[in-house]
Amino acid sequence: MIKLNVQEMACGGCVKSVTEAVKGVDAAAKVDASLETGEVKVESVANPEAIRTAIEEAGFPAALA
Repeated sequence: MIKLNVQEMACGGCVKSVTEAVKGVDAAAKVDASLETGEVKVESVANPEAIRTAIEEAGFPAALA
């Protein structure tokens, strides 16, 4: 389980963008994003740093938790 703090998610569209960014790295990834906490949990075999980078490239500052 990869946990990230993504603080600039403000709506369902943001969650969709973050989810699509993660799935761009690993199409089989399971993504659970919380708008309330800004936490994104990802079940993936991909490199955590690659996932963090993809989220940032989608426009959302992210940090591995």
